[in-house]
Amino acid sequence: MALERAIDSATLAAIGNPAGFFPIVLFFVDWPGAPLYAHTNLGTVSWDGKSWAGVGRVGQVSLPGDLPGMAAQEASLALLGFGDELDAYLDVDARDRDARVYFGAVSSRDGATLIGAPFEVFSGTINGLRDLTDPSDMGRARGVQVPLSSGPSQRATAGVCHSFQDQSSRFLGDTAGRLLINSEREGLRHRWPE
Repeated sequence: MALERAIDSATLAAIGNPAGFFPIVLFFVDWPGAPLYAHTNLGTVSWDGKSWAGVGRVGQVSLPGDLPGMAAQEASLALLGFGDELDAYLDVDARDRDARVYFGAVSSRDGATLIGAPFEVFSGTINGLRDLTDPSDMGRARGVQVPLSSGPSQRATAGVCHSFQDQSSRFLGDTAGRLLINSEREGLRHRWPE
């Protein structure tokens, strides 16, 4: 099974350049009352009809690898360098709000001029908030980490189990289940002429 992504041809050419390229990660968080459009470089990027603010090195993005399967994937976004104004954000219930992360290329280091169009590398929902407070030379440095989840765990929902007894109790007189109980065993035992 191959994982495939629709990538703009100009972006693909920039990423595939043997001489290297300048990456950019854009992220959208549907924060209650104030949606956040930001990116990991400097300056403002205009894309998809929005202005994406640069957070530079005060932003951190952690993404899972591309894996096939049903298991929920975890990612996180972090912004550092806040003061006590962070408390107002930590009091907001943002759980289950949408978040998307995009990857692209720009024309210069820490630049804001996109080459082609970024492509989505993660989408999910906010799964909580963490206050990151560390001592520093100037007192303390504060930040917030926003864990993201790509969906509910496959174990968060019930499994399906259907038997002949279940069918009989719900649909009296139904013989389809009874006739099919041993059909796989009989089919495997049957030899077709060659």
